[in-house]
Amino acid sequence: MRLWLAAALLLALLALVILFERRTSTQAASSEPASADLPAGWGSVVLGAPSGALPPVASPEPAVAAPAPIPEPPAQESEIVVAPGQSLSLICKEHYGTASVALVEALARFNELESANSVRAGQKLRLPPLETLQKP
Repeated sequence: MRLWLAAALLLALLALVILFERRTSTQAASSEPASADLPAGWGSVVLGAPSGALPPVASPEPAVAAPAPIPEPPAQESEIVVAPGQSLSLICKEHYGTASVALVEALARFNELESANSVRAGQKLRLPPLETLQKP
């Protein structure tokens, strides 16, 4: 019984191989799309062949945005009220054009804050001229 089963499986496999070879050779030779043989709802993908889509159009070079102007540091001491979401580094970037660690820490010391992270919304800060903060 096992011998018959093995022979039947071998014949079925051989028939599938022959059908597959015939199908691939006829598809390669014909100019019709392979999807003509497929049942409704099925599709096929041919790798390496053009899809028929238009090639991408080269977009014009994007305009290079001009760098944001560096704000002029205050010439004399001014005072601001910290808005919600503002940090000391953002304030330094807005008013002095840089948010270097040394500048942020110097501004925190100037305003007698415990640390650069202890600023809160509604707090008043004094902003001295940049030269004052850069002095050792």
